[in-house]
Parts: sequence; structure tokens; C-alpha cells
Amino acid sequence: METPEYYSDGIELSLTMPWTVALTFSVKDTSEDRTPVQQVRIRMSPEHAKVMAMLLHKMLRQYEDETKSPINLPGDLFQSFGLSESRW
Repeated sequence: METPEYYSDGIELSLTMPWTVALTFSVKDTSEDRTPVQQVRIRMSPEHAKVMAMLLHKMLRQYEDETKSPINLPGDLFQSFGLSESRW
């Protein structure tokens, strides 16, 4: 059985205390109403989500180091998330 593959340009995050983190991936609709089309929802424990976030962060840092090409994001994006740009 082949693993389904999806493209996403949008994500919605939700946390149901204390049990479940849900990630809903979507694609922007090109019709007039521009409603995102949900593709898939992934649910996991908060512990699993935290480990996944740590691993994703580590992999992105390795990518930037290996390619010598930082993934640039606007500074105000970090502020809107309440994050320090220096940690990324």
C-alpha cells in the first residue's frame, strides 16, 4: 500500500487540554470565496507534538547549515507568535 502524499499551504492548530493536539492541513482554494480546502487532519498527544516540533526544528537548522542558506522570515512574524528570533 502506498502512503498518500499531500501538499499544504495552510495549517490550523488546536489543542484539546490535556489530551490531543490536532493539525489540520489545507490548500488555498482558487475560487472566488478563497475558502481553504481541508486535506487531512493529524491528531497526536501533546508529548508527541512536542517531540515532533523539536525534531522539525533540528532538521530545519541542519538544512540551513548544510545549504548555507537561511530560511528567512519577516521579524514581525516572530513577534506575532511571541517568539525570539534568536532562538530560530
